[in-house]
Amino acid sequence: MFIDGMSVGVGLLFLSLLYLNPAYHKPSKLVAGIIVIMSWLVSGTLMLDQGGLFARLYIASIPVVFFLLLPMIYWYQQLLTAYGTQPQPEKRTLHWIPVGLAGLLSLSIGLMPTEDFNNMFFNDPEQLSVWVGINSAGFAFLLVGWTILSFLYLGRIVINTKAYHQRLNTEFADHEGKRLDWLVGFTALLVVTWLYALIVLGASSATSTPLISETALSLLVLLLIWMFCLQTLNRRPVFAHIEPDPEPELDPESDLGSADVSEQKYANSSIDDERLKRIADKVERKMMEEKSYLNPDIDASTLASELGISGHYLSQVLSREMQTTFYSYINDARIEAAKEALKASEQTVLEVALSVGYNTRSSFYNAFKKRTGMTPSKYKTVATSVEPIN
Repeated sequence: MFIDGMSVGVGLLFLSLLYLNPAYHKPSKLVAGIIVIMSWLVSGTLMLDQGGLFARLYIASIPVVFFLLLPMIYWYQQLLTAYGTQPQPEKRTLHWIPVGLAGLLSLSIGLMPTEDFNNMFFNDPEQLSVWVGINSAGFAFLLVGWTILSFLYLGRIVINTKAYHQRLNTEFADHEGKRLDWLVGFTALLVVTWLYALIVLGASSATSTPLISETALSLLVLLLIWMFCLQTLNRRPVFAHIEPDPEPELDPESDLGSADVSEQKYANSSIDDERLKRIADKVERKMMEEKSYLNPDIDASTLASELGISGHYLSQVLSREMQTTFYSYINDARIEAAKEALKASEQTVLEVALSVGYNTRSSFYNAFKKRTGMTPSKYKTVATSVEPIN
């Protein structure tokens, strides 16, 4: 009971912090709903100990809150990864059908006569009423359905996260605080916790062990609530400032006259090889002359705006003509600048990291080691020794 109470307390604490956060936005409302649901689920021991109406309310709510949890996590991911300030809402009819069925079961349980309710959940009578039989069958049906849906949602979240990470490479030079690996891990742990809960409920007190116990289940739920709250408190949609291209824009590199503007505007969005090369040369000149990669806040939309082209065209130029992504292109340039700084100056590693556009020491270390096979400190030592680095 102590662990359950702690979990509820953690949920309430983060709800308070969430509403006091000046960065409150639409995804935060879903975060609040998810925290409320998880806190409600973990309050079961407290509610059942109260008995009476509290126990009935809690048990009757279980089907609905369980079927709401994963869709809300999925919708949260959709909002978090959407482009623009007003993302198009996804059609959610199919998501609501299982929730509606669970709601009917919850209503049926809530309206059961007291004797039938106690026989179904607390007693072990020899003969069960028709109402209890129907609700028990409904529970079994939804149990199987929830298990299947859990893996479907988990698979969808994994696929969407992979696609989102690929989009990060096309838009940002720094992934710090933007990746959603944690959400995949959280959803997987949630499904595992649900399956573990079934094992715990099915095990008798005689077969209870430290590895299969309500205490271990409570610790898992506490970990879930803490993990989710910690990751979502200050997280915002990273593509909110980037509006998706509704249609191909006029290529500023084109030599078309005004009479041909309409034709070009509605032509195929791909760029021919000649224009690809011209824009690529323009990108290279900007990097060499203005050293835009030194700007720690540089992103693809900013660079495209400075070049006078659309983000769509910039992405095509980088991938087709330059065989790279925005993330790799900027970080390669930064690491080359860092290597020169490490060899030629007495700056510390942190000072070098900040001077070439990195906001944190950790992101610089990771990028540097990935590209050179050694840490910046090791590189500096080797580079300034008698044996030069090739």
